Amino acid sequence: MIEHLVTRFEVVRLDRHRRDLLRQEEAAIARLGEKTLADSSSRSGRLVSLVAEATAARNQLQAVRSAQGASPSAASRERIEVLGRKLYQIHLTAGRLALALPPTGAEAEVLAIRAEMAAAAGERDRLRGEGNRLADETWTQVRQWTTPRAPALTAMVVAWLVAHGYAVTHTAAILGALGLSSKRRGPHWVSLATDTFIVRYVMPLAIAAVCAYLAHRLAGRVRATVEDVRERSRQASRSAAEARVTAAAEVRETRDARTRRAVEKSR
Repeated sequence: MIEHLVTRFEVVRLDRHRRDLLRQEEAAIARLGEKTLADSSSRSGRLVSLVAEATAARNQLQAVRSAQGASPSAASRERIEVLGRKLYQIHLTAGRLALALPPTGAEAEVLAIRAEMAAAAGERDRLRGEGNRLADETWTQVRQWTTPRAPALTAMVVAWLVAHGYAVTHTAAILGALGLSSKRRGPHWVSLATDTFIVRYVMPLAIAAVCAYLAHRLAGRVRATVEDVRERSRQASRSAAEARVTAAAEVRETRDARTRRAVEKSR
């Protein structure tokens, strides 16, 4: 059970680590895109238009920052956030395009993070399989333990409910039958609260335990009797089958003997 819980905890930890790696991968792709746009030798096709978009967004961002002064307004802060997200998306697009181009070595950080993500995913899948196997084994053990004790457990629950209900409604009468007082004054084992707890919970539990023991012994006796009857039935069936085989063999021998005598007479 402890091993199963530890395995589940490790799976959750690896899931959180994978989400962190996804964020790190996105940030690394954005840095790769920014580096790619800054490198004039790698500009081609779609990257050329991204350079223009990034330059325009960066100029607008600088203009807003320079115009906001020492105390920026809420509209200025919102404008800065919008331009920052736009510039980040441009860098992210450029980084994804750079990953589709022939490798140059600049994408090493992204590839390293992806390799770590693949390793974490493999370990998570392994732990999930191990957790499922441990869960199946635990359930099998629980079922093997509870199945032969099902009558005892059922009898224990039913007996406790009945005894507890009776004790709650007849607490004063039970205390009086035991020579105890149902009020604060008078004889008590410990105190009124403790004696009441014993009558309402401890005694029903003891009665339930006795009923569970008797039910377990009775169920064991019934199972043993059923197995004994079935074994005698199997033995009787085997004996009848052996008798039929013997009788058939005797009939064949008698028939063969008559056939031989008939053949000898005909000669």
